[in-house]
Amino acid sequence: MTAKPMSRLVHQAFPYRNELATTGDRIESTVLVLGVAVAMLAVPVAAAAGSDIFASQRERVAVEQVVKTRAVAILVEDGPGTIGSSERGGVVETVPVLARWRLPDGSARQGTVPVHYDAKAGATVSIWVDRSGGVTEPPITTAGAAIDAIVLALLLWSAAAGSMALLYLATRFAHKKFRSRQWATEWKRIAPEWTGR
Repeated sequence: MTAKPMSRLVHQAFPYRNELATTGDRIESTVLVLGVAVAMLAVPVAAAAGSDIFASQRERVAVEQVVKTRAVAILVEDGPGTIGSSERGGVVETVPVLARWRLPDGSARQGTVPVHYDAKAGATVSIWVDRSGGVTEPPITTAGAAIDAIVLALLLWSAAAGSMALLYLATRFAHKKFRSRQWATEWKRIAPEWTGR
């Protein structure tokens, strides 16, 4: 940031020494300073919240790594053809197809697993199963937990900073409208003296 914009920002934040500063200018500057302070204070708060979220997610990681295991499913039937199917956002959709798999204890299970279109019977698909042997989502990883915590912390900080930015903009807009009305009223009063009308 160059010297002139920085100087302008400082004068805008602290107009108290300016003899021409109005009550509206002082209110606007107070909201600006308050907004910057809240945004700065929100950093450690968001970081602490992110740390707590990561700690709780790590517990979930530990549990899911134990209760979820990989299995290899063998398709019992063909998947539907691609005719009439669609791709959304470049990601090929999956469809549920009947398959069989074995659990670590050797027992067999049967159910539907998600596969791509045109999958053939006899093909193998890697799946995750829970303790009861049912198909489940992959377990969350430590990296995934960290990303979740960072994203949520950033969202929390953005909400606080964004709210203060909106409050400042609303205050500035209201002050500008009020000042414009005051100028219009004052001009109506002195216009006849200046224009002779």
